[in-house]
Amino acid sequence: MHDVALHAADDELVSAVAVAEHPPRQRHRPVRQPAVGKRELHLLAGVAVAALTVAFAAQHATNGARAVLDARLLQAGAGTDAGIVDVESEQLSLARAISFTHGVAQDVAAHDSPALNTLVAPVQADSTVPMVDVVLPNGSVLLAVRSKGAPMPVSSHAGLPALKWALSHAHGPRGGRLSQVVVFASGATLVTISPIVEEQTPVGAVLAMTPLADVLGRLSQEVGADLTAYDGNGNPVDTTAEFQPPPIDRTVVRALLGGGAVVTRSIHGSQREKLGRLIVDHTADAVLGVSLEDDSAAVGRTVAIYAGIGLTCTVLILATFWARFVTTRSRE
Repeated sequence: MHDVALHAADDELVSAVAVAEHPPRQRHRPVRQPAVGKRELHLLAGVAVAALTVAFAAQHATNGARAVLDARLLQAGAGTDAGIVDVESEQLSLARAISFTHGVAQDVAAHDSPALNTLVAPVQADSTVPMVDVVLPNGSVLLAVRSKGAPMPVSSHAGLPALKWALSHAHGPRGGRLSQVVVFASGATLVTISPIVEEQTPVGAVLAMTPLADVLGRLSQEVGADLTAYDGNGNPVDTTAEFQPPPIDRTVVRALLGGGAVVTRSIHGSQREKLGRLIVDHTADAVLGVSLEDDSAAVGRTVAIYAGIGLTCTVLILATFWARFVTTRSRE
């Protein structure tokens, strides 16, 4: 009996050792894999950074191109105002030359058109001013001299406020001389007026004139931009553009003529226009619009395309080198 009990104890000890050496297997819960792995996160982050880089480059290029365009428009506007001053100076020189030519005042007082023509025509021919009218105090045109292609003359300028002002200020500090943009039936015209005085009495006046379309056309070629003149109501009176610019709000016109800052607007699709003052005779006489096609958005798109291609090529090159590196390490 004793031996049987000893063998049973030995068997239990062996079983305990076996259990200790081979513990029961525990059930492990399956580890859930994240829906998005680290590689996917890195890929998404890379795509986001690339997209932001392309967008930033495109926006920066767009803003830069637009800034260059705005500077060009402002420079063109300043050049246009300077060019109008030059035309005004040419007309003033011609008007003064005619009004002070010996015999002109006497012929005007005598209403002698043939004699007046012999004095005025040669002076006008030596200038660049295409139109000259010699008028009486009541506005009747006594003599009209025209260059080839200039608008036909009219019989009277009666009711012209600038003429009335010039005659009433003939003995003033400026001698009644002034320049102004006047809208005639033939179109807007840059007019310079100088009174003709005989024995301290105004007997008439000289009107030296250039169609505003000719002035803007010449200056448009010089400054390299489309030019538009707007009247005090904001309506376009002359333009070098191939389209008719829309009117300007009267509030904006009043602000500009009152010395307000330059206004920028988009017209006719992609045209960008700067609006400022048209200076004639040191006065804001009208509104000047300077416009050019705004291609800054196209510049931005082009930069975005090139930046995208560059980033794509860089990624492909890096991916190629990485694949070679991984392959080499796996072989080792």
